Amino acid sequence: MKAYLDIETDRQGNVCVTGIFSERTGFVQFYGKDVTADNLGSALAGAETIVTFNGDCFDLPTLDKYFNLGLKGNCLSLDLLKVKKNLGLRGGLKELEKMFGIKRKTEGINGYKAILLWEKYLKKGQKGALDLLLEYNKEDVLNLVPLEEIFVEQLKEMKCGRAV
Repeated sequence: MKAYLDIETDRQGNVCVTGIFSERTGFVQFYGKDVTADNLGSALAGAETIVTFNGDCFDLPTLDKYFNLGLKGNCLSLDLLKVKKNLGLRGGLKELEKMFGIKRKTEGINGYKAILLWEKYLKKGQKGALDLLLEYNKEDVLNLVPLEEIFVEQLKEMKCGRAV
Protein backbone atom coordinates (compact mmCIF):
# COMPACT_ATOMS: atom_id res chain seq x y z
CA MET A 1 0.00 0.00 0.00
CA LYS A 2 1.15 3.54 -0.75
CA ALA A 3 0.75 6.52 1.53
CA TYR A 4 1.06 10.06 0.19
CA LEU A 5 2.43 12.50 2.75
CA ASP A 6 3.25 16.17 3.24
CA ILE A 7 4.12 18.18 6.33
CA GLU A 8 4.15 21.85 7.25
CA THR A 9 6.50 23.25 9.86
CA ASP A 10 6.86 26.45 11.84
CA ARG A 11 9.90 28.74 11.78
CA GLN A 12 11.71 26.51 14.27
CA GLY A 13 11.15 23.40 12.17
CA ASN A 14 8.49 21.90 14.44
CA VAL A 15 5.83 19.93 12.60
CA CYS A 16 2.53 21.82 12.79
CA VAL A 17 0.49 20.01 10.10
CA THR A 18 0.74 16.55 8.59
CA GLY A 19 -1.50 15.29 5.80
CA ILE A 20 -1.62 11.64 4.75
CA PHE A 21 -3.63 9.89 2.05
CA SER A 22 -3.81 6.13 1.56
CA GLU A 23 -6.32 3.57 0.35
CA ARG A 24 -6.73 2.35 3.93
CA THR A 25 -7.34 5.68 5.65
CA GLY A 26 -8.47 8.02 2.89
CA PHE A 27 -7.22 11.53 3.62
CA VAL A 28 -6.33 12.26 7.24
CA GLN A 29 -4.77 15.36 8.66
CA PHE A 30 -3.27 16.23 12.03
CA TYR A 31 -2.31 19.67 13.30
CA GLY A 32 -0.97 21.19 16.47
CA LYS A 33 -1.09 18.86 19.46
CA ASP A 34 -2.68 16.12 17.33
CA VAL A 35 0.59 15.64 15.40
CA THR A 36 1.79 12.74 17.56
CA ALA A 37 3.80 9.58 16.99
CA ASP A 38 0.69 7.49 17.77
CA ASN A 39 -1.53 9.33 15.28
CA LEU A 40 1.11 9.32 12.55
CA GLY A 41 2.00 5.68 13.17
CA SER A 42 -1.65 4.65 12.99
CA ALA A 43 -2.24 6.61 9.78
CA LEU A 44 0.86 5.13 8.16
CA ALA A 45 0.35 1.56 9.39
CA GLY A 46 0.58 -0.89 6.53
CA ALA A 47 2.24 1.57 4.17
CA GLU A 48 4.95 -0.10 2.13
CA THR A 49 5.80 3.03 0.15
CA ILE A 50 5.57 6.67 1.19
CA VAL A 51 5.18 9.10 -1.71
CA THR A 52 6.35 12.69 -1.16
CA PHE A 53 7.79 15.68 -2.94
CA ASN A 54 11.24 16.36 -1.44
CA GLY A 55 10.38 13.95 1.35
CA ASP A 56 13.77 12.26 1.41
CA CYS A 57 15.43 15.54 2.39
CA PHE A 58 12.66 17.21 4.39
CA ASP A 59 9.43 15.43 5.37
CA LEU A 60 10.74 11.99 6.34
CA PRO A 61 13.87 13.13 8.24
CA THR A 62 11.80 15.77 10.06
CA LEU A 63 9.17 13.24 11.12
CA ASP A 64 11.86 10.78 12.20
CA LYS A 65 13.65 13.49 14.18
CA TYR A 66 10.59 14.57 16.15
CA PHE A 67 8.60 11.34 16.33
CA ASN A 68 11.20 8.55 15.92
CA LEU A 69 8.97 6.69 13.46
CA GLY A 70 11.81 5.03 11.55
CA LEU A 71 10.08 5.81 8.26
CA LYS A 72 13.17 5.64 6.09
CA GLY A 73 14.04 2.20 7.45
CA ASN A 74 10.55 0.68 7.49
CA CYS A 75 9.11 1.89 4.18
CA LEU A 76 10.24 2.49 0.66
CA SER A 77 10.35 6.14 -0.28
CA LEU A 78 9.17 7.48 -3.61
CA ASP A 79 10.33 11.08 -3.69
CA LEU A 80 8.73 12.69 -6.75
CA LEU A 81 11.36 15.45 -6.67
CA LYS A 82 13.95 12.83 -7.60
CA VAL A 83 11.70 11.37 -10.29
CA LYS A 84 11.21 14.87 -11.72
CA LYS A 85 14.97 15.31 -11.96
CA ASN A 86 15.35 11.92 -13.70
CA LEU A 87 12.75 13.04 -16.23
CA GLY A 88 14.73 16.24 -16.87
CA LEU A 89 11.90 18.47 -15.64
CA ARG A 90 12.39 21.80 -13.89
CA GLY A 91 10.39 23.54 -11.21
CA GLY A 92 8.88 22.82 -7.84
CA LEU A 93 5.61 21.13 -7.02
CA LYS A 94 3.44 24.15 -7.82
CA GLU A 95 5.14 24.74 -11.19
CA LEU A 96 4.73 21.08 -12.11
CA GLU A 97 1.06 21.18 -11.18
CA LYS A 98 0.56 24.11 -13.54
CA MET A 99 2.60 22.40 -16.26
CA PHE A 100 0.42 19.28 -16.13
CA GLY A 101 -2.94 20.98 -15.52
CA ILE A 102 -3.37 19.83 -11.92
CA LYS A 103 -5.77 22.26 -10.25
CA ARG A 104 -5.17 24.01 -6.95
CA LYS A 105 -7.57 26.24 -4.99
CA THR A 106 -4.77 27.63 -2.81
CA GLU A 107 -2.74 29.11 -5.66
CA GLY A 108 -0.21 31.65 -4.45
CA ILE A 109 0.44 29.90 -1.13
CA ASN A 110 3.93 28.47 -0.66
CA GLY A 111 5.94 27.05 2.24
CA TYR A 112 6.81 30.46 3.66
CA LYS A 113 3.21 31.67 3.47
CA ALA A 114 2.14 28.42 5.14
CA ILE A 115 4.36 29.34 8.10
CA LEU A 116 2.72 32.77 8.26
CA LEU A 117 -0.74 31.19 8.19
CA TRP A 118 0.20 28.97 11.13
CA GLU A 119 1.46 32.00 13.04
CA LYS A 120 -1.77 33.91 12.36
CA TYR A 121 -3.72 31.00 13.73
CA LEU A 122 -1.53 30.57 16.83
CA LYS A 123 -0.95 34.21 17.71
CA LYS A 124 -4.21 35.81 16.60
CA GLY A 125 -6.61 32.87 16.68
CA GLN A 126 -7.53 33.37 13.02
CA LYS A 127 -9.51 30.23 12.19
CA GLY A 128 -9.59 31.26 8.52
CA ALA A 129 -5.79 31.15 8.43
CA LEU A 130 -5.85 27.60 9.82
CA ASP A 131 -8.52 26.55 7.33
CA LEU A 132 -6.45 27.90 4.43
CA LEU A 133 -3.30 26.19 5.74
CA LEU A 134 -5.11 22.86 6.07
CA GLU A 135 -6.51 23.19 2.54
CA TYR A 136 -3.03 24.01 1.22
CA ASN A 137 -1.57 20.94 2.92
CA LYS A 138 -4.43 18.77 1.66
CA GLU A 139 -3.78 19.89 -1.92
CA ASP A 140 -0.06 19.24 -1.50
CA VAL A 141 -0.88 15.66 -0.49
CA LEU A 142 -3.69 14.85 -2.91
CA ASN A 143 -1.96 16.42 -5.91
CA LEU A 144 0.88 13.92 -5.48
CA VAL A 145 -1.46 11.19 -6.76
CA PRO A 146 -2.01 12.57 -10.29
CA LEU A 147 1.58 13.84 -10.43
CA GLU A 148 2.89 10.35 -9.71
CA GLU A 149 0.60 8.92 -12.43
CA ILE A 150 1.91 11.46 -14.95
CA PHE A 151 5.52 10.69 -14.02
CA VAL A 152 4.93 6.93 -14.34
CA GLU A 153 3.54 7.46 -17.84
CA GLN A 154 6.47 9.66 -18.81
CA LEU A 155 8.94 7.08 -17.50
CA LYS A 156 7.20 4.39 -19.55
CA GLU A 157 7.41 6.57 -22.66
CA MET A 158 11.12 7.19 -22.01
CA LYS A 159 11.74 3.48 -21.62
CA CYS A 160 9.77 2.62 -24.75
CA GLY A 161 11.53 5.38 -26.69
CA ARG A 162 14.93 3.95 -25.81
CA ALA A 163 13.95 0.43 -26.76
CA VAL A 164 13.06 1.46 -30.32
